Amino acid sequence: MSRPLSRRRLLATIGAAGTFSVAGCSGVLNTGPDSNNAADRTESNEDGSSNAANPSGTETQTPIPDGPVGDVIDDFEESVSDRWEADAGSMRIDSDSPMNGSQALVLEGTEQVQLTQSFFSDDESDSGVDLSTHDLSMAVRFEEPTRGKVQIHARSIDGAEIVAKRFLPKELDGWTQLDFGYTSESGDPSLDSVTEIVVAVHAEAGQSITVGIDELRKIPKADTGKVMFQFDDSVAAAYEKAFPEFKKRGWSGGVAVMPEVTGKDKRLSLENMQEMADAGWDMMSHTSIDKLPTRPEEEQQSAIEGSKQYLSKNGFEKGARHFVAPNGRVDETTIEQISDNHLANYMFGGCPANAKRPSNMYTIPRVMGKSAAEVTDLVDIAAKHNQLVIIQYHHIGPDAPTSMDGFKQVVNHVENADVEVVSPSKFVDSI
Repeated sequence: MSRPLSRRRLLATIGAAGTFSVAGCSGVLNTGPDSNNAADRTESNEDGSSNAANPSGTETQTPIPDGPVGDVIDDFEESVSDRWEADAGSMRIDSDSPMNGSQALVLEGTEQVQLTQSFFSDDESDSGVDLSTHDLSMAVRFEEPTRGKVQIHARSIDGAEIVAKRFLPKELDGWTQLDFGYTSESGDPSLDSVTEIVVAVHAEAGQSITVGIDELRKIPKADTGKVMFQFDDSVAAAYEKAFPEFKKRGWSGGVAVMPEVTGKDKRLSLENMQEMADAGWDMMSHTSIDKLPTRPEEEQQSAIEGSKQYLSKNGFEKGARHFVAPNGRVDETTIEQISDNHLANYMFGGCPANAKRPSNMYTIPRVMGKSAAEVTDLVDIAAKHNQLVIIQYHHIGPDAPTSMDGFKQVVNHVENADVEVVSPSKFVDSI
């Protein structure tokens, strides 16, 4: 397929997939708050000032501006069939409910749908998309199946390619702006002249697919690759296993705190949390209510606000700016509630994130840390292409999903990689 390069470059966001199995957190825990741990704590800065919650409830952090970033590659307006070709399944125009503009594209098929656009013109004028300093982003709307995986291939003229994949949670069925991080590559693709882009959506065997896509964008990338470590569910392993290793290296990470389990068996105490916060760690908001989208709006709001208030009350206001969606499960209502209370939300995506300024601060993807080999491969790709790998852990040790040897393998690899280790707040404050 050889067509002149479209002059209209209008792109916005993407919903995609990942290379890892679906991530999860603990379900609803039948443990209530421990009154012995209810004492207020105040997080102190080096100058002796306090980070305790403002009694008036006013925000102390300027929200990160909304709206698309970067440059449009394709807006799926006008004659889409002159630019894109359906290689598997079919495509049709949706003029009733686009993400932006007057229309979007809907892909339909079974098990896999795929479309391709060539950016190499016959006369070789204007013959490629420059992704050398940009990542990819696109808007996606899943109708069938209720969850899925989106994959984007960026190919150079010699056939070498880099692949970005991402999972989308099943309840998030409205238009969602998502960024894609690279998960694999073959050959040595020339990203300064991408001559072909392939968008594919995958489902389980026999499943029907109906997926909308809109506004394919390229967004500016950072000058260096980054790695962030996050530990879910207030696990004691964050303090007992990770904290000592990180102190040796001058690193800090984030802990997704479940208020109701503070001080319980194999969970962090307030004293642990305070010591880690004093060393630069973020105590992040993470409700004990599992699968938030299955709950009424009022219950979601109460859980999200309650978790944030608990952190602020105990002096962890800086970390309380961040939210980790339990089990990576969100719908449009959940996202709205999170954005009313937090600066960022992290959820399973199975791919790296944009390391400079994500186009959607409430769908920042993470990867699971279970497989040291898979994680280190992603760290290498992120280092090469200046992306952010957010690695998520639960328990670490014998009979846990992650062994201590596997965890140390990742830590040692990151230490020797050409990446910067950032905490959630260090990352957000750099935007």
